[in-house]
Amino acid sequence: MDNMDAKQSALAIVAGLKKAGIDFVATLPDEKMLEVIRTVEKDSGLRHIPLCREEEGVGICAGAYLAGRKTALILQNAGFLNSCNAVTTTSLQFQIPTLLLIYFAGDIGDRGFTTLGAVTEPVLQALGIRSYVLRKTEEIDEILVGAQILAEDSKRPVAVLLTKSLLGVK
Repeated sequence: MDNMDAKQSALAIVAGLKKAGIDFVATLPDEKMLEVIRTVEKDSGLRHIPLCREEEGVGICAGAYLAGRKTALILQNAGFLNSCNAVTTTSLQFQIPTLLLIYFAGDIGDRGFTTLGAVTEPVLQALGIRSYVLRKTEEIDEILVGAQILAEDSKRPVAVLLTKSLLGVK
């Protein structure tokens, strides 16, 4: 896919977040998610908080949720693994429904991250966080809206794993 595809995909993801009612997004810089983050940043309908560490995002999203916002946290795969303590002691313990959009490193066809990809879904499962792999642009709205409904209803984070094919990146 070329850069135009990455931009179109990013626009579709942000539109899907908004259809899901998300109005607050915290992000950590990531090369694979660059277009999505840029699109979030430019959207006046979303409150965007750039982060230095993933754990910050867990706490910031928890605070925003308690203040009435519907939140999403966009992070890289390794960053999710780094934030497991914060997710457990904040999001799970205090029942904070945050939508986690995680770049799915090590997914099929992704070189260099096979170990990372192999542990992501088992770690999510061990934490009791339901996850869905998003591979096709035509599924964006359905999965993001459905995942947000599930997060709100269960009062738990729900993860959506974004693949490189969906993001239009190499």
